[in-house]
Amino acid sequence: MPDISGRRRLLRGAVAAAAASALPAFSIAQGSGQVLRLGYIGPGKKPANATGWALRQGHLQRELASLGFKDVSTRNFPNGPDLNEAFLSGVLDVGIYGDTPAIVARSRGLESQLIGFDAVGMNVWLLTPRNGVRGVKALEGQSIGVARGSYMHRYVLGLLKEHGLQKSVKVIHMFPRDGEAALDQGSIAAFAAQIDVGPLLASRGYPVIDQAERHPTLRGTSVIVASSKLLAAAPGLPAAWTRARRTALQEIRRDSAAYYAFHSEVSGFGLDVVKLSHPLSQFSDEAYPAEGMALLEEVKKFLLAENLVGRDFALAQWRAPQA
Repeated sequence: MPDISGRRRLLRGAVAAAAASALPAFSIAQGSGQVLRLGYIGPGKKPANATGWALRQGHLQRELASLGFKDVSTRNFPNGPDLNEAFLSGVLDVGIYGDTPAIVARSRGLESQLIGFDAVGMNVWLLTPRNGVRGVKALEGQSIGVARGSYMHRYVLGLLKEHGLQKSVKVIHMFPRDGEAALDQGSIAAFAAQIDVGPLLASRGYPVIDQAERHPTLRGTSVIVASSKLLAAAPGLPAAWTRARRTALQEIRRDSAAYYAFHSEVSGFGLDVVKLSHPLSQFSDEAYPAEGMALLEEVKKFLLAENLVGRDFALAQWRAPQA
């Protein structure tokens, strides 16, 4: 695990299924009366952020109705690699997930297009056991737990590179649900936690020794990706999604208390944690905000430089022009 090839294998697991020479066919929602199948990452019973509010208020359903969709079904996934596999097996039409697994999948041949951003500039919290190390340099010879193939994983690899620790720190695949137990038992020296989980663990007394916000290019984004075949059948979908999100954001900014109460309800996290994790400044009205596109470019450059992906592609060509 501490060697470079081991870390590459870990992140490449994000799209193991995509290595096959032929991709499985997608089941495309087309014509009238179809249900759009939306996948997202997180523990919540429903999506949150602007897309989640647009669903709750019916804005997205109304926009999609004109395209022939009668409803939206949602399914949550524990991480990006699992969502990628669902995309590849043809059981999803649209996915909302982290930039790193989305870019790895695109580089490996997933026929998809970027139709927007759900959040831009997401933080990562690097936490230690209560009696653990107190600085990043002290992680030398130790182990870090992180969900493989995630935006948190890229942050960890980038942080280790900044400190010259790539070969001396073990990076262990660990789901967010297992992070606290591992910290409590002292079986890892640090855990890289995503939005919601990071502030929650910090509130329980686990020290934070670093955050992605201290390294602007290592912050994450949550992207909205649709299958190319779906967009061929419903080319108006990107613009409809953007309109629904903009309507939702207008309401969110008028009554943020109602929005945060909703977000807390669907995610299962307390209001204080949700507010720390999801500042409204991370939600853009634009389909392709400049900051979001710049962060995606940083992700792609990093993955290529580390030989974690083998094929470059132009972000401009990934974008759906109709959005």
